[in-house]
Amino acid sequence: MIRMKKWLYGLLVVFLAACSNEIPEQQPAKRSGRTVLAYLISNNQSGSLDTYLRNNVIDMYTALGNMNESCMLLVFYRPYTNDTPLGNPTLMSFYTDGRGNINNVPALKGMNLTFSGICQVAEKKEYTMNSQIATDPAVMEEVFKDMQAVAPSDSYGVIFGSHGTGWMKGNSVPTKAFGDDNGYNINIPDLANALKNSFTEKLDFVLFDACMMANAEVCYELKDVTSHCVASVLETPVYGFPYDQLLSYLYADSVDYSAVCHEFISFNKKNNLWGTCAAVDCSQMENLAEAVKAQLLKWKEALPSVTLDNLHVQQYGVNSFQYFSYDVLDFFRELGRKSGVADTDLNTEIASVQTALNQAVTAKECLAGPEYEFDGLVIDDTRFCGIGMYIPGEYNRYVTNKTSWNNYYKQSIAWYRAAGWDTLTN
Repeated sequence: MIRMKKWLYGLLVVFLAACSNEIPEQQPAKRSGRTVLAYLISNNQSGSLDTYLRNNVIDMYTALGNMNESCMLLVFYRPYTNDTPLGNPTLMSFYTDGRGNINNVPALKGMNLTFSGICQVAEKKEYTMNSQIATDPAVMEEVFKDMQAVAPSDSYGVIFGSHGTGWMKGNSVPTKAFGDDNGYNINIPDLANALKNSFTEKLDFVLFDACMMANAEVCYELKDVTSHCVASVLETPVYGFPYDQLLSYLYADSVDYSAVCHEFISFNKKNNLWGTCAAVDCSQMENLAEAVKAQLLKWKEALPSVTLDNLHVQQYGVNSFQYFSYDVLDFFRELGRKSGVADTDLNTEIASVQTALNQAVTAKECLAGPEYEFDGLVIDDTRFCGIGMYIPGEYNRYVTNKTSWNNYYKQSIAWYRAAGWDTLTN
């Protein structure tokens, strides 16, 4: 009997150790299905997102507690330095058994459901990276590899939450590319490379809970590292995506991207906000680039005559970001008109671009009309194809003086060459 008690005591110690709030050192068994990873940066210089990102974590946790199947969620949270309850950047791990328990205890509810409470029940790993930056590619790679060590899985999807400005160069404010860790950012080509170095297989999706990321330029850069990209071409309201409503879709064997877009737009509509959302099949971006290139070459003589204001071509930037991105299909409609194509023939003449867009943009939704304007910008749903692209300064009088934009675009953004802009000046 004494021997049996000792055995039971030893088993209890092992069980309690496994349920502690420290991520275990040993390699867990590989899980079937998909694991969702969130990389959230709240140490913002260009406007704090801390409150909203904390609410995002609460919503993710809530959705996890309501899941009917077991799954894992890993959240890397970069707080303000020495903030509470997380003093340092922290990787938090959550496992649900599909029966209302998270990390082997009943999911928090009611008044107990707080960010602080969630942090307490999380299995955690802290990073002493106060002298480093969460947007540093080396830091990203370290975190993503740690995530995979904690939760080996058949596949992964990544949620990025922070500020963003699409394809534009980062490391300066207000042009942020992706992320803002005390004013430091990561350029999209560098982000793509960090993901390539971090994962041996393509991600199932990258969801940008950040402004202005649904651009041909971004999706093309990511084509070798993710199957799908979910983002908004417009600025995103600060609350971001309603994860309590849509997180479950991200665990499905086949993600319903239409539902993901719809939940985001419905949430914004309910709260009298604005918004666009699109899901892009990045494997189709090469095909889209070829269609765009062919159409540009066909109508290149008319390029200097295109009027690139919002009256003629739907664009998606406001204030300092005005003219950073134009609707891909609407641009070609206007280019066709300037080439002498009658409106009745436009659809036929741009059918190759339309077909390529239909294959690439697998889901899209927007809030259109004056009642959903954002800072004076109104979205016309009849002119909304889901994604935008930049029109370089040679053909866009509105950005001829934006030397830094144009130089970076030509030197660093792969879409510039893939879409044939470089051939037009030869």
